[in-house]
Amino acid sequence: MRATLVHHFLEQAAQAHPESILVIDGETRASYKEVDSEANRVAHALLEQGIKTGDRVGLLASNSRFYIESYYGILKAGAIVVALNAAADWRTHCEFLEHSQARGLICGARMGRRVVGIEQLSHLEFILGTTADWPDKFSRRTCCRFLDSDGYLAAKENHRPHVSLSKNDRAAIVYTSGSTGRPKGVTLQHRNLVANTCSIVEYLKLTAADRVLVVLPFHYVYGKSLLNTHVAVGGSVVIENRFLFLQQALDTLEQTAATGLAGVPSTFAILLNRSNFCSRIFPHLRYLTQAGGAMAPDLQRRLIECLPGKQIFIMYGATEASARLAYLNPADLPRKIGSIGKAIPNVEIRVLREDGTEAGVDEVGELVARGENIMEGYWNNPEETAAVLSPLGYHTGDLGRRDKEGFLYVVGRNREMIKSGAHRISPKEIEEVLAEHPQVHEAAVIGVPDEILGEAIWAFISPRLNEMPNAEDLLHWCKKRLPSYKVPGTLQVLRELQRNASGKIDKLLLVREYSRGRVSHLIGQNMLSSIQECTIPTDQTASGFTPGLFG
Repeated sequence: MRATLVHHFLEQAAQAHPESILVIDGETRASYKEVDSEANRVAHALLEQGIKTGDRVGLLASNSRFYIESYYGILKAGAIVVALNAAADWRTHCEFLEHSQARGLICGARMGRRVVGIEQLSHLEFILGTTADWPDKFSRRTCCRFLDSDGYLAAKENHRPHVSLSKNDRAAIVYTSGSTGRPKGVTLQHRNLVANTCSIVEYLKLTAADRVLVVLPFHYVYGKSLLNTHVAVGGSVVIENRFLFLQQALDTLEQTAATGLAGVPSTFAILLNRSNFCSRIFPHLRYLTQAGGAMAPDLQRRLIECLPGKQIFIMYGATEASARLAYLNPADLPRKIGSIGKAIPNVEIRVLREDGTEAGVDEVGELVARGENIMEGYWNNPEETAAVLSPLGYHTGDLGRRDKEGFLYVVGRNREMIKSGAHRISPKEIEEVLAEHPQVHEAAVIGVPDEILGEAIWAFISPRLNEMPNAEDLLHWCKKRLPSYKVPGTLQVLRELQRNASGKIDKLLLVREYSRGRVSHLIGQNMLSSIQECTIPTDQTASGFTPGLFG
């Protein structure tokens, strides 16, 4: 029977092969029967709290068996999962919980102290947490229950709850930065996630014998797809939260006989540049998948040379597409380096001109997609929704072309969003922080190609009259006000930021000049009496995200 709801994947696998291993986390092994049973208990705990179909429930936890059980438990209760980034601060959590009007929160181990500020949210009715690292003052809250103490969860029923749902009910709100810098809650229905899961399973040819090493967080839509696709076929997920310790992570890949490895471009750049990945033999490894931004052609070539005989899938997608839109067949990779391939099964991608007509061969236009996997819209944000969804389909904001064989290439982006590591970063937020500095007049931020991060953040500022800001001081200013992954890797001080005909700062000029290797020439024409540039060393820039956690 084909699944119509996301948690049907788990329930069907638990019924078909209950003793098969679903999750491997260090020494922890959990079968499908065990995970399904605990997910049912979580669902009953939520129902006991009064959760109804369509209510939002936050989930704050690191990758773990607990996360998987909570994720499917929320879905079984008929609620919408609001997955939170475990690496973010409590203010960000509050922002997303407030925006989604979540009624409850499930909080995993070592996360208790991160939610101290969340108790101020009036709409948050309860917190289900674990006793590990939990603040004393939270333990006295009447709305707090500990899932792992006093037999609270064990006392719940472990049978499937009776909740009536349809494929059009909402399953998840996944937050991504908007063009305005404000969060956008991508609202995904069960049918969106189920359709995308089935398409990915089809082209990756996944089976119950597959076992993927997971270094991407489950809150991230790519990580979520790894979980859903392998549960859909009755396979296994191997959780590895220690990717910073590369040799340990590679030992796990080898010792668990993982057949799959998934990552963003920086994952593979780090493996190629900073480990003995290429000298090791992984006899069970069948495939690798890459998404989350463009991988440099040179990196693709090196990966092919490093792993002869392994299937390497270059993929393209968006949170708004439940994860995936296109993939490049491994057989075509050597001759189509730089391509994102063709649309995945059951998805259509067209290259459209501004007037909505189809672009010709090698003509640049916007990539517009249609399929069952496309989101319902942005949560409580009709303006942003209307900007990307039209009768033509989902407007990705990416500029692309199609060659004579039908292979797609991304050549640029209409929108300014910077993809650094696994993060989607709004330049506006960084610009606003820089503009708050008392010596700064204006700021412009762009993304530039970077082998490790995909894109690195470059910032340009012009000073206020008679001021001479220090670039290094400005970076410290940013570090105090922004998460590390949003701090510019390079900052340059210019006399003026040039403008286009409409009077706006001409960022396209900065991007074009950078791509031609002429930024220094541009600066030379626009020098202060003492031009300043500050660049964060590579190891500091790379630590702006946590490889393996990407949080």
